Amino acid sequence: MLPGRGFSLTFETPKSDPSLFKHGARAYDHVLILPSKLKALGPALTPQLLLDFVKADGNILLALSASTPTPSTLSSLLLELDISLPADRTSLVVDHFAYDALSAAEKHDVLLLPTTKALRADVTDYFSVPGTLAVPRAVGHTLGNTSPLLSAILKAPATAYAYNPKDDAEALEDIFAVGGQLGLVSAMQARNSARFTLLGSAEMLEDAWFDADVQAVGGESEKTANRAFAQKLSEWTFKELGVLKVGKLQHYLNEGVNNLTDVAAVDMNPKIYRIKNDVVGF
Repeated sequence: MLPGRGFSLTFETPKSDPSLFKHGARAYDHVLILPSKLKALGPALTPQLLLDFVKADGNILLALSASTPTPSTLSSLLLELDISLPADRTSLVVDHFAYDALSAAEKHDVLLLPTTKALRADVTDYFSVPGTLAVPRAVGHTLGNTSPLLSAILKAPATAYAYNPKDDAEALEDIFAVGGQLGLVSAMQARNSARFTLLGSAEMLEDAWFDADVQAVGGESEKTANRAFAQKLSEWTFKELGVLKVGKLQHYLNEGVNNLTDVAAVDMNPKIYRIKNDVVGF
């Protein structure tokens, strides 16, 4: 998907000691972090270095999976962004009503959801695609209330909840979050316009779930919309969607210019202005 859109991919592991910066500048434009069995990601991928990458206008797509414990490095990084994960690092989102009857008839850990809608009426919707999304073995998260830069793209259904599968008990206690409290996909656009996206189910990106056959309880079999959603999500994260571009900017020193004839006579786009100059741009 990404090479076909003009991206050049470099694959690294924490053990290969990858460097996000070279000679003080970003070594990459974007970073895609997939699940790892390691408890930490090493000195080259610390929370501070990942934050520095975002501060340097780099974009990050972080994908988690309940099949793999989340490294402490990533939990710490998300806390810095006001995103919280379950403390046990192995919690799973399940729903006993909105699940795939074909692949999760017993565990109910493959959620079926309609695609997302616009966050507000005045916000452009970049993520909606026709069809149903399959969300396998998702790690749920919650968003804090302190950052206006965070937004939930995909929330869990009202009947979903997160629990630790190791706690095999009839009555669950201390549930991390339920229903709409649980984010499955969330995003942040920093003040420098760098983008950070958290995908709670890395399995959504697998070929097996692109156009897979799923069936809601009591419903009919249908194809998933995961491929189209993954493309929309990556396009937004890697700044192929929703980016304002300035084509041509004209400016001049305002010295009582009142009409188009006068504009044609002024010095357009000068290289220098003085402090407190009145400047006109269009």
